[in-house]
Amino acid sequence: MVNIRDVAARAAVAPMTVSRVLNNPDAVSVDTRKRVEEAIADLHYVPNMVGQGLRKRRTMVLGLVVSDITNPFAVQQIQGVTKAARAAGYTVIFAHTEHSADEELHQLRSLIERRVDGVLLSPVYNTPDSVEFVQRQRRPIAVLGYDMAGLDVDVVRCDTDAAARSLTEFLIDLGHRSIAMLSGSENIVTAVERARGYTRAMTEAGLGVRITYGRFTPESGYEMAMSALRAPERPTALVTASNFIALGAAEAASALGLRVPEDLSITTFDNARTDLVHDPFFTGIVQPVAEMASAGTDMVIERASGQVAGPGRDRIFPTTFEVHRSTAPPSREPASSRAPSSAATRRGHHNEVKGSQQ
Repeated sequence: MVNIRDVAARAAVAPMTVSRVLNNPDAVSVDTRKRVEEAIADLHYVPNMVGQGLRKRRTMVLGLVVSDITNPFAVQQIQGVTKAARAAGYTVIFAHTEHSADEELHQLRSLIERRVDGVLLSPVYNTPDSVEFVQRQRRPIAVLGYDMAGLDVDVVRCDTDAAARSLTEFLIDLGHRSIAMLSGSENIVTAVERARGYTRAMTEAGLGVRITYGRFTPESGYEMAMSALRAPERPTALVTASNFIALGAAEAASALGLRVPEDLSITTFDNARTDLVHDPFFTGIVQPVAEMASAGTDMVIERASGQVAGPGRDRIFPTTFEVHRSTAPPSREPASSRAPSSAATRRGHHNEVKGSQQ
């Protein structure tokens, strides 16, 4: 294996000069630096960054932990973190936890063992365990997408309570009076926040509140929607807490012979990529996921490099309200008595995709 002495001999310089080129190139003359860089390229030399990191107490590596690598929401987080990290000269190791709090702690322990300089976490729950574990290891951490009330930690998020209220008020303004909410698990703060925003809007309008908690998956969305749409008083509109719940709800509507938006309006959070979205496209709240992830990365780097100290920061990003084809005023005529499609007795392809908390 080629080492630093081989590079030094090839460039006719001392090993210390090679080290300076790698670590402080501005301290070396242009001609010498060019000669060393050519030797590095000719010999395909790869510096031992772990060893250098241990000497400097910095590895220039960040860890990113997400709940579900298959979710477009997580993909945008990965893109935002890696872009910001790369611009600052950092490398990113990322892992996904498959919605398991135990696996989340396992992955965080593994990252700390690999001496990452800091951690970006999109947690399974907003409980303190994972954050406090990282902080006990004296590593900076930023939480993506969750309010971590009571914890002294950097957070980047949106006000999803207010956003859910806006979705609900939009449906009320269209003329809907029977509106149901399909949310994620009550153990997940964003699921509760979105249900709370819906509840505020319905209560202020003097309308009945109907909330079902499940999971952030198409399968759960299908099951929750089936239950709501088979109720004696069928809702004319749904507020869903994630795009995957919306996908399952749209499939359930189709299975029951209901048209979106003619018979049922659906609103949601975080539209998926267009090739994954059920036709028609969903009206919904869009969070600037990549920008949030980038900001969280900057926060971690600022603390890792000693630029920032002190209490945790809570940065709230604005959301965008996008109106598409999944919403319309309620029909004056009841849904026609159409026979349920074959989808009522078999699972559609959307339900093969696992969702995650958002």
